[in-house]
Amino acid sequence: MKRALILAILFFFFHVLQIHAQTGAFKGVIRDSTDKNTIAYASVSLLDNNLQVIAGQVTDKDGRFSFPKLSTGSYALIIKFIGYDQKKITELYVDNKQIDIGIVYLKGHDQLLDEVQVAGKVAMQQHKIDRQVYQAAQFQNAVGGTALDIVKNLPAVSVDGQGNISVRGSSGFLVLINDKPVVLDASTFLQQIAANDVLEVEYITSPSAKYDPDGKGGILNIKTKKATADGLVWLLNMQAGLPSTGDYDNVAAQKRYGGDLSLYYRKGKFDFSGSANYLRNDNAGFREGDVYTIIDNKQTFFPSAGERSFDKYNYGVRLNTSYQISESQQLDLGLLASRKFQDRLADIYYNNRAVDIQSGQELYRLDYFNSNLQTKQGEFYLLDLSYKLKVDKHDFQVGLIYEHANIYGGTANSNIVSQNDTTQFTQNTYRNPLDGLRLNVLYGLKWGMGKLESGYQFRTDKQRGTFDYLSREGYGPLVVIPEFSGRLNATNQVHALYSQYDWKRAAVSFNLGLRYEYYERQLNLLHTGESHPYSIHQLYPSFSLLYELDNNWSWKVAASRRVQRNNNFELNPIPEREHSETLEQGDPELLPEFVTAVETGLVKKLGKGSLFANLYYQHMKNPIQRVNAVYADTVLNRVFTNADRATRVGLEIGGDMKPLSWLQLNLGANIYQYAVEGTVLNYSNYHKNKDLVYVVNVGNQFLFSPTWSMTMNVNYTSKRPTVQGWDSRFITPHLSIKKSFYKGAFSAQLQWQNIELGNWGVNEQRITTTGNDFYTTTNYVYEKNILLLNLNLNLHKLNKVLKLPKSEFGEKEF
Repeated sequence: MKRALILAILFFFFHVLQIHAQTGAFKGVIRDSTDKNTIAYASVSLLDNNLQVIAGQVTDKDGRFSFPKLSTGSYALIIKFIGYDQKKITELYVDNKQIDIGIVYLKGHDQLLDEVQVAGKVAMQQHKIDRQVYQAAQFQNAVGGTALDIVKNLPAVSVDGQGNISVRGSSGFLVLINDKPVVLDASTFLQQIAANDVLEVEYITSPSAKYDPDGKGGILNIKTKKATADGLVWLLNMQAGLPSTGDYDNVAAQKRYGGDLSLYYRKGKFDFSGSANYLRNDNAGFREGDVYTIIDNKQTFFPSAGERSFDKYNYGVRLNTSYQISESQQLDLGLLASRKFQDRLADIYYNNRAVDIQSGQELYRLDYFNSNLQTKQGEFYLLDLSYKLKVDKHDFQVGLIYEHANIYGGTANSNIVSQNDTTQFTQNTYRNPLDGLRLNVLYGLKWGMGKLESGYQFRTDKQRGTFDYLSREGYGPLVVIPEFSGRLNATNQVHALYSQYDWKRAAVSFNLGLRYEYYERQLNLLHTGESHPYSIHQLYPSFSLLYELDNNWSWKVAASRRVQRNNNFELNPIPEREHSETLEQGDPELLPEFVTAVETGLVKKLGKGSLFANLYYQHMKNPIQRVNAVYADTVLNRVFTNADRATRVGLEIGGDMKPLSWLQLNLGANIYQYAVEGTVLNYSNYHKNKDLVYVVNVGNQFLFSPTWSMTMNVNYTSKRPTVQGWDSRFITPHLSIKKSFYKGAFSAQLQWQNIELGNWGVNEQRITTTGNDFYTTTNYVYEKNILLLNLNLNLHKLNKVLKLPKSEFGEKEF
């Protein structure tokens, strides 16, 4: 009853005030008179009774145009497009109804131009009411990589050495691919998309009610490339890495090579894009750590140092197609299949010793070698199907997304004394398949000068995990350890109803929305019979306003409520022996993190670029933290828990500009104060920590000539506080030099990644935590001075440039 009352209030809030304006409108479609194809971007001018132009627009990609909110009277239309005869339609009368003039056919000129090339540049950054849009082409250091290499250049984004992504200081955010959400974690999914297949990235800072509220950092929407005109376009990119320049005493040499192929085809009502990619991107490395624990009167020290390197590759295929069934109907289909593999080898030397705290007497000393090989791999599949219908003022959409991930791997861990005596061998294996389903039903109505939209969304995902831990002491048999083994089933379901109103008039745009959700999760431990249910009803309001000021200034303000739900990894209580010194596990009673966020900002459009500044505030209830506790004298237990509260106050600034004809600048910085506090596990003291954090992403592009360019990028993140300690600063500079040939049809690019000329800690990250009974600090050193060569080929452009011979007489006869 309570749920029904909430739903009734929600929809009454948006629909009870609906009023139909007593004005008329024109609409129609422009087509070619010969092949009947629609004509996109045709110019349509509206004239009054005195044949004076009072409005104008261009047709959309489907050849449609419309002039709403017209007063009663007589009008005329003039339609123009390059290569076609002008068309004039007079004596059009409109009253308080919408007049559909149907299909207007344009006739081609008797003498057509062979080819018209229009050269222009899309703005590298755009600012809208709820989002910032960044063109992928400006980030040359990402060529040959993945979408993750593009994302890390955004002003609000930082990526550490382990690939963990933070947006406005938060590791929780939602990823969309062409406006469609995915179940997988952000880092894993972004590494499945080739950078060369990305057109632009949208950072939605204040999502409206129609978006899933998951992710306290907002939403990253990855837009992939597609055909912009009829015809077929092929793009080929190949990458090879030069030998490593540094020596970390790693067992194996690193391998780096790959390639991706993309094609885009459009013909009339049919649009298709596809891509395939393979990337092998190993990384050498080293780690050094210092740890101590205190149990009763014994203090144990176990410093360590040794190799920590990665062998990794991924490959996949992506297909998208859309078909315009009619002027009002469209069908879209998307497919993604990919595989990811990663081996992490940690060959570490330990120097253990224990002392009596009161007397200072040494109790024992042991030096040993630990070889730890961790394997993670998985196959990922995604099917996306949607149908759209537009009739007069009404929009209807229904979409279905199915996702399957087969995730598995394990860890082999050996403790060796005196170089050849294996005192202990342990092996973790796991298989953790995931199935997810999303359903989206949407209804939209043009109301006044805005649009009212309501919908229902359903999502469910189920993960079935099997975890086995085997151990062997000395030369004995492998034995299953029940304490660290088990099976679990985890299910999450969300039912959501929402309504929102988008309105625009002159210089003002705003969005007002409300979303209701019922969330339910169930985690069952099959090996113990334990069940951990959780459910909650929540409302998520959202508001955004954009005001276009004079002199190319605009101002925006927004507010929203969001949630950071717990993933199954954070909830899984079955311990995993990650390292000789580390045991990892989750908490099945972990609570979601609820976030209230507000922001305001200014944007200044320049002659060649723009500048922006956003001030934001976030309040977090139940912030999710990963903390340490003492498990044994030489083992720390790394677990997830909720702190009490956290706040983040930040200023985000950035922009792009071209001060000189040969210089393009991309600047971004995020400065915020983060404060977190609360009790941690069973520790009696109340933890508090806060600090000011800086994230700077800067890129400069030098255009030496039409065919030569150089790009420099620097990504920097300062030290960051956690509830138990600190993560150190992290910096990665990059340089790329590009040479193009044959009018841009072919290009070669040399990349120099993670530049370190000297010893200033590039691509290194130190993580430190401390408690009453322990201290641990680990410095991760990742490979520096990586050199890559990329070759890019546009076969469509190359054919035009070379003007390849073709059959003259035979083609005529055919």
